[in-house]
Amino acid sequence: MAKPLKIRKISHDSQPEKAAKRILRTRIKEFYSHWPNPDHAPTIEQLHNLRISGKRLRYSAESLRELYPDRLALLIELLKRSQDLLGEIQDCVTQRGMIEEYLARMRRRTPRNDQIGALEKIISEYEQRQSMLFTQFHETWRGMTMDEFRESLKAMASRAKNQSRRNQHKMTKMAKRMNLFYP
Repeated sequence: MAKPLKIRKISHDSQPEKAAKRILRTRIKEFYSHWPNPDHAPTIEQLHNLRISGKRLRYSAESLRELYPDRLALLIELLKRSQDLLGEIQDCVTQRGMIEEYLARMRRRTPRNDQIGALEKIISEYEQRQSMLFTQFHETWRGMTMDEFRESLKAMASRAKNQSRRNQHKMTKMAKRMNLFYP
């Protein structure tokens, strides 16, 4: 599983705007590190790591939404859609693998079993579904990896809304509860 990148140079007394900028920039960097070139076919592991990093980025964006009014909605929606597609792809991989293992055992034990054809058909259906889901995800990913989109994300992450003292305290407490600070 993908290990999270450590968020550096923030502490409990960091200003929320600066901490938010570092958190989002780190999570964005981590997210894009798993499959940087959409023209090269990813491995299943890369897709899985992308999904896990996407969750971290989405949860960070959702928790920092107050500092970025009206700026994170599109990113959050794209991440939700991507996570759904990647989750379904992972489900297809897992289910197909389990059926393939069962089918291999069945072929060794009873090579003329009538169920073999049915299981092969199910495997084929999982492969087709996985391919269709991947095509949908790949289209979304191509858009998300476009230079303009990535640059706009970086720029957006740099422009957190200044908070009042009361809101700063509230955001700091929330960040502590979420374990966003590292010693």
